[in-house]
Amino acid sequence: MRCTELLIFVSLLAACASPDSKIVALSPDIVVAPGEVDFGPVVKLYSETAAVQILNTGRGVLDIDSIALEVAGGYDDIFSVSELVEETKIAPGEATEVEVTFTPKNYVDYRARLLINSDDEDQPVLSVPLDGAGVVGSTPDINLSVNSVDFGTVATGETATGYFTIENVGDGDLNIDALELEAGPFSLVTDPSGQTIAGGGEFTVIVEYSPDDDEEGHTTDVVVLSSDPDEPSVSVVLLGGNGGDYQDPIAHIDCDALSGVTPPRTIVMDGRLSEDPEDIDDVHELTYEWELIGRPELSRTYFANPGQETPELFIDVAGVYEIQLVVTDFNGISSEPVTCVADITPDEQLYIALSWDIGDSDLDLHLVPGGNAFWGCMDCFFCNPVPAWPAAWGLPIYALDNTYGYGPENINVKDPGDQSYYIRVHYFANHGGGAANATVSVYVNRTLYGTYTKELSGSRKRWDVGYVTFDGPCTDESCDFTFTVEDEVTDRGSSACPDC
Repeated sequence: MRCTELLIFVSLLAACASPDSKIVALSPDIVVAPGEVDFGPVVKLYSETAAVQILNTGRGVLDIDSIALEVAGGYDDIFSVSELVEETKIAPGEATEVEVTFTPKNYVDYRARLLINSDDEDQPVLSVPLDGAGVVGSTPDINLSVNSVDFGTVATGETATGYFTIENVGDGDLNIDALELEAGPFSLVTDPSGQTIAGGGEFTVIVEYSPDDDEEGHTTDVVVLSSDPDEPSVSVVLLGGNGGDYQDPIAHIDCDALSGVTPPRTIVMDGRLSEDPEDIDDVHELTYEWELIGRPELSRTYFANPGQETPELFIDVAGVYEIQLVVTDFNGISSEPVTCVADITPDEQLYIALSWDIGDSDLDLHLVPGGNAFWGCMDCFFCNPVPAWPAAWGLPIYALDNTYGYGPENINVKDPGDQSYYIRVHYFANHGGGAANATVSVYVNRTLYGTYTKELSGSRKRWDVGYVTFDGPCTDESCDFTFTVEDEVTDRGSSACPDC
């Protein structure tokens, strides 16, 4: 009897367990909208913001581990992303949003990716492409005539007057939104709030100081809020009484870092000797603002980390560089700017550099010894960066290559010999950039001989710039040479790299 009951129970279990039954896992499924963000053309220094929604279309909770930016070309400060506005866990059918901001600082095409890391097994890392371009437009640029206004010692009940000037050194209208000043012994006599200052114009702000207490000194800020795209808020420090003894910080650049530099090379600038006389106990840090205020026509370099004590700068081509440093103390008082100016010259006797004026294009520099073929084994170019020239022709090197636009590219020849060297520019690939104005600079024996510019309408065009002919080897004092300008544009497609 007991065996029969057991058999019936087993049979019932077998009948209930259908061979088609299965357990469905509650898995998350990440989706983003939009799938890519194209900011399009944005006027330099202005910002555009786009929202990216992160949706969970699955049946399980979606866990966002991290969101990061990967920016091409080292332009890390051009794109920024907000933090998640909700929890990093997204329930099924729910969504959260992040904002991506694009602020171009040069006339360049920029590319980046938003990388979203989650526990979606099918897409653990979801990539959202980001694109944008900096373009020319009318831009205001605010400048204050002074960092501080010192009224000196004023007796209680008396009034002293000071002033500063708000200047618009840009070419677009500057809207003054407001001037903020805390109530106290300082007051505004003239207030440009709500006014517009045209490009090249200015407004003088008059301030009064009327101490009415027994304090020995007073200090406060006037904050100017405006439509300047990269400095929407600037301030002037007002000093009265003992505040009149305030000592501004002092910026210092070790200009020796530029001595003997030859391109291309990365240098480290040093501002560590800058001083803060007000920080007697040495407990506060200065803030640093490095700026490349002048560079050669063919240069495309910039400070990648301008807020550091010792930032790096890539010296990409020969020419004159002007570097500026301003330091600011813990009270927001800025130093007078200091500068270093250096004329960077090549070490080689023949130096050629190329840059062009558009992105999404690949132009290449070639240097061909006389009697040899363009795109051949003796041609010094990206396929053959160190061709095996006879020793009597000198030592060539293709030092810089750029495939995305603007350049620079650079070829150097150390100890050129009794030979002619033909300079060629080839429009290798047009990725949508269109016509390009190519510019070539030629240095002979460390001195700029000439700069030449030509428009190339598109890919498959070759510009024969000219050729340098040396009459024997160069000495430390001079080179006997002639430069022959050709300035001809012909059709020439690309080839496979030669098997050398």
